[in-house]
Amino acid sequence: MADGEPDQAVAQSAETPAGETTAAAQAFAEKLARRLPPNEVELAAIERAKKRTKARAPRVTLQIDERGTSSPHSDVEGNRYRLADAFGTRSIQFVHSMLNGLGKATEDHSEYCGFRPGSPDQEAFNAALAVIDGVRPKDEIEAMLAAHTAVTNIALLELVARTRGAIAGHLYHGTGIKRLDVLGNLTTKFMRTYTMQVEALARKRRKGEQNVTVKYVHVHAGGQAVVGNVSHRGGRGAAKNEQRAYRRGRQEPTAVAISESPSVRSGTRSGKPCRSPATEKGRCRLHGGARGSGGPPGKRNGQYRHGERTKAAIAERQKFSALLKMLRAGLT
Repeated sequence: MADGEPDQAVAQSAETPAGETTAAAQAFAEKLARRLPPNEVELAAIERAKKRTKARAPRVTLQIDERGTSSPHSDVEGNRYRLADAFGTRSIQFVHSMLNGLGKATEDHSEYCGFRPGSPDQEAFNAALAVIDGVRPKDEIEAMLAAHTAVTNIALLELVARTRGAIAGHLYHGTGIKRLDVLGNLTTKFMRTYTMQVEALARKRRKGEQNVTVKYVHVHAGGQAVVGNVSHRGGRGAAKNEQRAYRRGRQEPTAVAISESPSVRSGTRSGKPCRSPATEKGRCRLHGGARGSGGPPGKRNGQYRHGERTKAAIAERQKFSALLKMLRAGLT
């Protein structure tokens, strides 16, 4: 009896977690059964999501155990080809080096608080691989940029979580505000780093060129537009798009000199005639005053806002001013 008691206790201790797990799963299943089913709109969205998800190619994954990383299925060679294709290279050494770095960068250090080596995190490791495979790098440089983006995102999310914890659990004075300041600055730097990495990858793929796509062109009445590839070349030579060759020549000034325009009688403060060239209307651009110059009167003028400076408004104010002066003179 005494000999059988330890075996019975071991059996009970071994069966207790399984029983608790089964009870928790059954309770969750009952709770899930009490929930309302999805409506028609949600069902349609679920069907569309299923089609899109099934149409996507599955991402490459690896299994992590005590011996390191290994293929999740029996075709080891096929998994190696998928890894090489995901990293955009034929170098097995480059793939192994990147996998080793990703494994160390995605380790879980929460258990020992950084005092011991972290434990492998297969979920975070395969998530980083999914990012690299989704970027579809064309060479090793793009693969490194994709890997840097993936691990930066992991560190960024961890910093955001710690920043929120610092906001909720610390007072805004002393060491609390210092901790919040440090975490906030690190979070901002990692956000900028992530954005710069994405921009660097985009610049590399477009080879430094900036592409502008025009989707809509509106040509109103009286306007002109050219749709197509238009290239301009300065100086000598033939222009593209079947344009005639031209040579930049010396252009004659449209304005005449002051000596050739006797109608100009503008004087300066020194009493000498103005030396600025005259326009076609016979006056220089500085003094002006020629007939037909200036903006159009009334609402045709682009500067017309309230109408207080129009000729009619000024004449009306002068009339009332003169009338007031007459009345004042009569009263005195």
